[in-house]
Amino acid sequence: MLLEWNRAVNLTGARTLEEIRKQIDNSSLLLAIAWEGGKRVVDIGSGGGLPAIPLALAFPEVSFSLLEANARKCAFLRHAAGTLGLANVAILEGRAEELARQAQFRERFDRAISRAAAAPTVLLELALPFVEPGGELIAQVSQVDPHLLQSAAAIHGGGVPRIEHPVPGRGALLLVPKLAPTPPEYPRRVGVPSRKPLA
Repeated sequence: MLLEWNRAVNLTGARTLEEIRKQIDNSSLLLAIAWEGGKRVVDIGSGGGLPAIPLALAFPEVSFSLLEANARKCAFLRHAAGTLGLANVAILEGRAEELARQAQFRERFDRAISRAAAAPTVLLELALPFVEPGGELIAQVSQVDPHLLQSAAAIHGGGVPRIEHPVPGRGALLLVPKLAPTPPEYPRRVGVPSRKPLA
């Protein structure tokens, strides 16, 4: 499905089945963590559905909300979820900055996940408002110093960020616990988090 739709919609940079399999394999890093505590999960910037769709297949008891701003990518996500019979997947079409301010989504999720949706400091502002206190953000990232994210995490109600490598040699996960409600002024309006990241 990714290969077929990728001809018309830029879902992924992968152009061959082998490249797509590699991307799916890389996304499986999130399969290596415990999922007992997460029953309502939001995927920030779902794009072509990685990692959320493989995770939804692996954990049918978990409810996944796939957030994506691009309407054509949302069409693919709906098609993929329908074709695969994923009753545990919902598509949220819109910008994180706007949806996070709606009562039905704000601090309604146990866990937010993401894969390369934004720089870590930006992702904290986009994702943590969706997570209820007691939940967590888990993002697949390139190597980053978690100490540099402490101030930004605290602004949004997050605890001390940490990096884990659940599968040696397969990349890093950024984990940020949600300790307190996010102040009502966050996230800032569309585009501001990426233009003016909080230090």
